[in-house]
Amino acid sequence: AKTHFDTLMKSHEMVNGGGVPAVLCQEFLKGKEYVVDHVSRDGVHKTVMVWVYDKRPANGSAFVYFGCVPIDPKSKEAQILIPYVRGVLDALGVKNGPSHGEVIMTDEGPCLVEMNCRAH
Repeated sequence: AKTHFDTLMKSHEMVNGGGVPAVLCQEFLKGKEYVVDHVSRDGVHKTVMVWVYDKRPANGSAFVYFGCVPIDPKSKEAQILIPYVRGVLDALGVKNGPSHGEVIMTDEGPCLVEMNCRAH
């Protein structure tokens, strides 16, 4: 990990052409990865769709994204994920517009992977 960190820090440019001012390390989370899409207006968040990523071993990798599968919004998972993601939106101060949240359901519960203020 240190060797890879040092390589990244010594890189002059990233793929998008920007510099490398810092490196962020993220814990590897075990569990299914979900997407929860919302649209918000005046701080009221409406769930548009809940998906689970279809990830499988392929091409020598432990997992490759094959696509997204919709899940029933009344399912046990969705009933945990939807309020969790709405809480994230509130904590970030998102009041208006689309959002695309990615969450891994770990043994300890949901854990945010990323939140994007954009459509899926």
